[in-house]
Amino acid sequence: MFDGPLLNERWHLGKQLGGGAQGHTFLARDGKSEDGERIVVVKQLHLGNKSNATWKKFDLFEREVRVLRELSHPAIPTFLDHFESEPGVFNLVMERAPGRPLSTEGLALTEDDLRAILRDTLEVLRYLHELKPPVIHRDIKPANIVRSDDGTLSLVDFGGVRAAVREKGGSTVVGTFGYMAPEQLHGQATAATDLYGLGATIVSLAGGVEPEDVPRKGLRMDLRKHLDKIDRRLVKLLESMTQPDPDARPQSAKEVLDQMGPDAKKAVAAIEPAPVAAPPAPLGSDESMVEQTAEFLDSLPKPLAVALRILMFIIGIGGYLGFTVVRVALLPLLFGVIGVFSSEDFKPKLKTSKKTAKVAIDEVRHGFKVVTGMSRKPRRLTAGEADDEPQERGSPKNHSA
Repeated sequence: MFDGPLLNERWHLGKQLGGGAQGHTFLARDGKSEDGERIVVVKQLHLGNKSNATWKKFDLFEREVRVLRELSHPAIPTFLDHFESEPGVFNLVMERAPGRPLSTEGLALTEDDLRAILRDTLEVLRYLHELKPPVIHRDIKPANIVRSDDGTLSLVDFGGVRAAVREKGGSTVVGTFGYMAPEQLHGQATAATDLYGLGATIVSLAGGVEPEDVPRKGLRMDLRKHLDKIDRRLVKLLESMTQPDPDARPQSAKEVLDQMGPDAKKAVAAIEPAPVAAPPAPLGSDESMVEQTAEFLDSLPKPLAVALRILMFIIGIGGYLGFTVVRVALLPLLFGVIGVFSSEDFKPKLKTSKKTAKVAIDEVRHGFKVVTGMSRKPRRLTAGEADDEPQERGSPKNHSA
């Protein structure tokens, strides 16, 4: 199997794995490993002539070497060696990533697999993008993500890597059609560029077709139509990641991980302790009501959904204004009249009842704001209201200096 030439007195070249504009890759055996059976990957670049295009390939190759020397992440194959084997033939040796590329035909992936691939690749991108300077891969696609049978993921082929984010675009277009963000056509690349490639990768794996074959709505992929059997929350996330406008996408891998929820945050704990995640919204909470209402309206024909939204807005505004009148005018008048005919001993209880009524009315007013869509967050108690909350019997208030 490894009957090719011996490179640099150590690497026994084997079969070719693939090839592209940035070089050809081969399996090789490490002749200096303890058992002589260590398998690695060798990437070769042949400079046939001295044209500008050829030297640009060499520049990208050298850039890949420089970047890989500095990277240290369990999901990125380790740099091992770099040398010129003969005039014009340059070699890069890396560890072999365990598993198969996600581009392998017949690869059966569940929705949980898709979420795990998304989450684990985001972890790698978070590491790369938070380096100083940031490292932008620029060629995220199924062929460059390798996954083992136990789910271990590796990101490979840094041939298009950019070691810094520049304000102005360059003249080199790097990437793969379908997975390449629109701004790459102008030589531009940011963290959002890699997020587009990853989003397109998950779309391809979920739908079984290349991104360029996905139905379009204007410049955007029509994912709600294409991925109609995939969980709506995942589809919504992929929509944001594949927005044609880079400013409309999430701007960091961490931002996408936060949107995925607590499970995704646990995955990046090895890089940085994850913040304590808020518990999921309970049934009946503002967030839950908004999500359920939105899903219900989205399932209706558009004209009916629009009509219901308008009706809900009118009801919400009317209810909010009505209870505002009660809060501002009728409530003080009612308790003022009661106070005139009350004894001094009863007035402290009357004051407490008035505050309780205000809190109850404010909760109702907030509910009407949620109905209109003007608020999606739970109402926070003011300092005065918090002090008036009932405490457990026998536990005094904590007054700190």
